[in-house]
Amino acid sequence: MNNKDKTYDVIILTYEPKEELIRSIELLLSQSIKPTSIIICNTDKESFYKNIVDKEKLENIIKSHSEISDTMIKVIHIDKSDFDHGKTRNFASSFAKSNYIMFMTDDAIPYDLNLTSNLIDAFYNYDKDGRRVAVSYARQVAKVNSKLKEKYIREFNYPDYDILKDKSTEKKYGIKNYFCSNVCAMYDASIFRELGKFEENIILNEDTFYVYNAINNGYTVVYKSDAIVYHSHDFTYQKQLNRNFDIGVSQIDKKVIFDSIPVVSEGKRMAFGVTMRLIKGFHFFSAIDFLIECIYRYIGHIYGKNYKNLSIEKCIKLSNNKEYFIKMSKKDD
Repeated sequence: MNNKDKTYDVIILTYEPKEELIRSIELLLSQSIKPTSIIICNTDKESFYKNIVDKEKLENIIKSHSEISDTMIKVIHIDKSDFDHGKTRNFASSFAKSNYIMFMTDDAIPYDLNLTSNLIDAFYNYDKDGRRVAVSYARQVAKVNSKLKEKYIREFNYPDYDILKDKSTEKKYGIKNYFCSNVCAMYDASIFRELGKFEENIILNEDTFYVYNAINNGYTVVYKSDAIVYHSHDFTYQKQLNRNFDIGVSQIDKKVIFDSIPVVSEGKRMAFGVTMRLIKGFHFFSAIDFLIECIYRYIGHIYGKNYKNLSIEKCIKLSNNKEYFIKMSKKDD
């Protein structure tokens, strides 16, 4: 296959993006295989430049690539009330015309100039024995200034070797058989449309649900360890509770997936592994910090799995995606 076959569009979802968005765009424009377009789908037009220090630089980059260019940059805005993890990405994908679609978040930064070529290679190198690859997703490494626990969490979830996943590997990998992250993942556009794109009106995990659907339709998913992005967080304990509340909600709303595959055991394995690494390295305060974080994660998860017993007001307070429950409350009125 030549590079003309390896055309792709990048879709970046943004909400109050920071300066790292500029760096990400610059690196995407310099990739060994350049994107056909970069589609920035932003939630809340008024706050797009809120956290951008060098607003003029971003404006100039967008303007210089808005019409005639090797890579076109298009910015589309949606209202905050309209955001949905699946629906918003589906809407943005309607502007993509290439053979592949790469979804990213605004806080992910390409590690090098081979990120996209390495992701695309999965569709050629692993597309064997009649199997077609539906998705390839990137390895995440912690940013340089991240806490040690974030570094270890990324290393636990994103190892330094490739992983091929299909229906036959479910017993081996458990719930991780369906793990994928739209922080940075590339989709075969024809399969994406064939399978009906992402599920809509969901609180979270549109990528996991899509992978589950793809694998159960006979496709393969590839984790590409040489396709790397910088991505990590420094969340408060409360933020971790809110995020894990949403994860619990998504698991209850998708019992067909999560009831048949153990989830909590994988979380326990991560918590134990990271804690032991911190202790063995004599990072005792970091270990205590991480254990407290795990307690908040667990509390959020339990609340989320029991959200149907809570009031809408309580769910709005606990959720990281408050609009999801605000919409739900309006349906009930």
